Amino acid sequence: MRKHGLHERTAKLAWVDVQTVLAVVRTGSLSGAARQLDIEHSTVFRRIDDIEQRLGARLFDRERGGYIANSHAETIAEAGRHMEAAALEAERRVLGADTRLTGTIRLATSDLLAAYLLPSILDGFLRSHPDIEIEMAVSGANVDLHRREADLALRATLAPPESLIGRQLALIDYAVFARCDSVDPNASPPDLKALTWVGFDDGLQHLQIAQWVRSAIPVTPRVRVDSLQAMLHAVAAGVGVAVLPRFAAAQDPRLTQISEPIDGPKMPIWLLSHPDIRGNARVRALSQHLVAHLPPAIESAQARAACSERLWCRAAFKPVKRVRQRATPAPAPGSDAPAR
Repeated sequence: MRKHGLHERTAKLAWVDVQTVLAVVRTGSLSGAARQLDIEHSTVFRRIDDIEQRLGARLFDRERGGYIANSHAETIAEAGRHMEAAALEAERRVLGADTRLTGTIRLATSDLLAAYLLPSILDGFLRSHPDIEIEMAVSGANVDLHRREADLALRATLAPPESLIGRQLALIDYAVFARCDSVDPNASPPDLKALTWVGFDDGLQHLQIAQWVRSAIPVTPRVRVDSLQAMLHAVAAGVGVAVLPRFAAAQDPRLTQISEPIDGPKMPIWLLSHPDIRGNARVRALSQHLVAHLPPAIESAQARAACSERLWCRAAFKPVKRVRQRATPAPAPGSDAPAR
C-alpha cells in the first residue's frame, strides 16, 4: 500500500469522492456504482482505494456479494445525500427561471402512451416550437422528478406523489378485444371459459384492472404477459382475447372490441412536474400543449373503439362480482394542484 504524506492524509474530501462513496453505498457494488456514475468499474475501485488511504480508514467490507458499507461509509453517504439534494434543488431553481423556448425537455411516460397517443400530439408541438427538443423516457418504472430524471411525467396512476404538481387529464377505460377475423359478429356470444385468454403476469398484478379481471372474470389465461403493449400485440396476432385499454386497442386495425366498456376500474392519466420547474418556459409550453390535446385524443380514440350492435356486444360480458374503486377527485380543469 502506497504511503501518503501528512498533507495527503488530511486532504479534504472532494465532491467526486463523496459521490463515489454514495454510489457504492446505494448499489452495494463497484459495478453498480460504475453504471450509476457512468464510469469504468476500475475507476470506482481506484477512487475507493484512494479515499480509504487518504482517510486512513476502511469504508467497506469486501464480501462475496459486494461491498458492505460500515459506519464511516454511511457517514460520508449521509453527507452526500444532503449535498446532492442541495445541488439538485439549485439546478431545478435555475431551470425553473429559464424563460427561453429553447432546449431539451425530458418526458417520462409508459409504452402505451408513447406508442398510441404521444407521437401525433408531440408532432404539433414540435412544429410550433422548432427550437425545443424532446427526450422520451419510456418505462413502466416511475422516474424521480426530484432527482431530475425527467422534467415531466405522464403516468397512469391512482396515487401520484403529493410532493409534485399534478393535473389529472383523462380516465382510461377498458373492454374485451379480439382479433377481427376471429369474431363472427352474428354468432351467439360464446361461454367465457371457451375462449383463449391473454392475461396479466405477476409483473402487472399491481394494476387495478389486473386485480379486477382476476376477481371478476372467471377464466384462467392460457398466456400471461408483463406488458400491456405485449398483451395488445398477442391479441392482434390471434393468440386469444384480453381486457385492454380502449384508447390503444382502438388504433390497431387488427383488433375489434367485443364487449361493452368494463363496468369496473378506470385509470387516471396524470401530468406531473416538480414545483421548482413550473416557471420554465419550455416545460410550461409542453404542459399546456398536453393539457389541451391529450384529453380529446383519448376521448376520440375511445369513441372509435365503441362496440356496434354486434350480438356479442349487446350480450356483453357480465362480471361475476365487482371490485369497488375509491373515487379520486379530479383537480379543476386548467389548475395546478399538488398531486394526490
